Parts: sequence; structure tokens; C-alpha cells
Amino acid sequence: MSKNRTSHSSLLILFVALTLLLAACGGGNKPAAAPSPQPSASPAPTAEGTPAATIEPSEPPAPALETTSLSIGSARDTQLSPLIVIALEEGYFKEEGLEVKLELFPAGPDVTAALGSKSIQLGSSGDIPPIIAKASGLPITIIAQQADISGVQTLVVNPDKIKTPSDLNGKKVAYVPGTVSEAFFLRIVEKYGLDAKSIEPFKIGPTELVPAFQAGNIDAFAIWQPVALNGVKNGGVALLTGRESHVPGEEGPQQLINSYSILVGHNDFVDKHPETVKAVLRALNKSVAFIKSNPDGASAHIGKTLGQEAADIKTLIALNQYALDLTPELVGALESISKFLLDNEKIKEVPDFKTFINSTYLKAVASELVTIP
Repeated sequence: MSKNRTSHSSLLILFVALTLLLAACGGGNKPAAAPSPQPSASPAPTAEGTPAATIEPSEPPAPALETTSLSIGSARDTQLSPLIVIALEEGYFKEEGLEVKLELFPAGPDVTAALGSKSIQLGSSGDIPPIIAKASGLPITIIAQQADISGVQTLVVNPDKIKTPSDLNGKKVAYVPGTVSEAFFLRIVEKYGLDAKSIEPFKIGPTELVPAFQAGNIDAFAIWQPVALNGVKNGGVALLTGRESHVPGEEGPQQLINSYSILVGHNDFVDKHPETVKAVLRALNKSVAFIKSNPDGASAHIGKTLGQEAADIKTLIALNQYALDLTPELVGALESISKFLLDNEKIKEVPDFKTFINSTYLKAVASELVTIP
């Protein structure tokens, strides 16, 4: 009897112990508590204890360039090539992912001829060669301005023979045909009422002018810088410029001609490579800022490339106003010079500048530089 009681007590104690153990472990059939709501996620604290900045969505990648390699043509002077030279020397083209080869030619007509043959894709030229080329049917487009170059157009004369514009009558006068130098000379004839039939014209290249002047084969020549400066260094006198008269007794400002250098491209390239064209314009716009803020550095770059003294280059670039802007003033000057070319039978019709100029690329790069419709 005693033995059975002991066994029963042991079983009772074991049952109670198991019950307590299950309760302590959360067992049994008791339902689990629902999870408490979690607060919304907040930025993790930094080491300093302040919340880390929220990660913003990344900007979409820039459109890929259609090509990274191209050739740009220009003439060997301070009116056409400086922005391209600076972009090369300062690495602005490389910053845009471009490998640019600069092709230097004697004058603007050579640039448009190279565009026509597609040996270059873009070209910087004075305004007249592209106008003549466009009027002749060459499929080219004006993309941007390069500079207002009115102030560098110069009439250099032999001071022993010519002291006033009227002294040009009966003399031998040279200029580069199909360029602003010819238009400038014709403006002088018109302005001063000269006898054009009495003047013997010499239509020669820019590199031939100073040697012909030194040899006495010509009495005067109309040309841009730095050729005009070389003529002055070799005994000539600058009688007139596009913006100023040095005629004795008539010294002072006068606007004989409005002339610009412009960036043009062959339509086949421009139409198929819009992102590449925009990259070129971004690089050239940096060059505009550089030439304004650092004329000494700009002169050193240009002088090195063109083989001119930096001091001379600094004097010459001060005569130009470098900019990419597409403005009503530019269009007006292009239309005016086109009418002048038409009147002098250099072209058969004036180009339609609403289609000749494509402002789309510059507007995408720096819309504030485009003030034409």
C-alpha cells in the first residue's frame, strides 16, 4: 500500500513539472501574439549620429556620340582658328570625348572646298566663302558663329604712292577672290566713288600678297590679319579697316563692312551626328570663355599653332569679338553681304538663311546664345 502511494505521488510531481515547463516555453495551444506594426524606414545614422542623405535617382546618361573622331578645317589666321586651337590645346575636345584633327588651309575658299570633298566634316571660315558655296548648291549648314571679324579687314597701301582713297585710281590693287577681302575692296570703291575701271586688280592668294607688295608689283592690297600686319612691317601703311579710317584728316570710327567668321558643316555629317556636333560646340564655348579670361594664354596657344609671335597675336585677337552666338545682327550681316555679292554677280541668288542656319545644336548646348527664331 505504501509503495503504491509513493508511485502515485511521483507521477503527480512529474506531471506538474512538465506542465510548468511547457508554460515557461510558450508551448501549449495558446495563440501567438500578432507582431507589432513597424515604423517606416528612415535613413541610417552616420558615424556622427546624423541621418545619411537619401539617395537620389541618378540622372539619365548623356546620349552617346555617334563618332568620336573628326576633322575640322580652318584658315591660318586669328579670325577663324583660335577657338578650335584653344579647344585642342586646353583639352576641351578630349573632355567631350572627341579626337579632333585640325586641318589648316590658306583661306576660307579652301575650307569650303574641303567640306565639299568631305575631307573635313566641319569648317571655320569667313562668311563669304560659305555663302558662295551654298548659293552654288553645296549642301552645308551654318552651326554657330566664331567671331565678329569686321575690325581686322585692312587696306594696306604704299605710302609713297597712296595717301587717300582717291589715290587708288589707276593703281594696282590686290585681294583674294571670293573672300571678304574682295568685298572689302569693292566697298571702298563704292564708299569713295572710285573709278573701278582704272584700277588694275590682282586676284592672288593671301601668301602671295606681301611678296608682291615688297617687289613693287602691286601698290595696295586688301586683306585680313595677320597678313595686313606683315604688310605694315614691310613698309606698308594701314589706310582703312572695316571699322576705322586712318585717312589723314578723316581719322576715326566708320563701319565699312560687317564681317563674321562662322562654323559650317556638311549636311551629310551634321544630320547624322547631332550629338557629336553638340560636343564640338560645348568645347568651343569653353574656348570663348578662355580667350576672354586669359588673352595671354590664348595668344601663346594660337601663336604656337600658327607660327606667329604671341605679342602680335594678342594685338590681333583684341580686334575680334569671339562668340558662338546666333543673333539677328549676324543674320542681318549675312543677308547684307549676300545682297552685295548678288549685286556684284558673285552669286546668282541669296541663300535662305532660315534653312541655311540650323540653331538646333547650339540651342541644345547653350540656349541663351540663340536669339534668332
